[in-house]
Amino acid sequence: MITNKVEYLLLTLMDLAALGDNGYVPSREVAARQGIPLKYMPQIVSVLAKKGWVDSMRGPKGGIRLAAQPDAITVRDVIDTAGDLFLVKQCLAPDAQCGRKDSCPLRNVWLRAQEQVMSVMQGTTLADLVSG
Repeated sequence: MITNKVEYLLLTLMDLAALGDNGYVPSREVAARQGIPLKYMPQIVSVLAKKGWVDSMRGPKGGIRLAAQPDAITVRDVIDTAGDLFLVKQCLAPDAQCGRKDSCPLRNVWLRAQEQVMSVMQGTTLADLVSG
């Protein structure tokens, strides 16, 4: 499942990418445009800055800006950076406790679905999202 954290990370990156190289923008403006609760923005910016995708600057002309090329960031990268495990079915988790794991008639379907979804996530860049 895509968590709110992943969605907020993606929305922030998309907003900054859409602005292009127009300098720094206050994170509260990004939050307002994207419907992200303002209380989450420090965490979002921190995660993105640690990854090197966003620069931040304090002061009256400060804010945040995209520091990476939009075509270099995939949706999968963002999911992985969030640290959230994305699974189409919980039984695919490495630590899943399922007595039918080795004999489940649906397991191969879930595995193929997982591979396909992750392929889409890996093949979709921030640039793709912004260009629509």
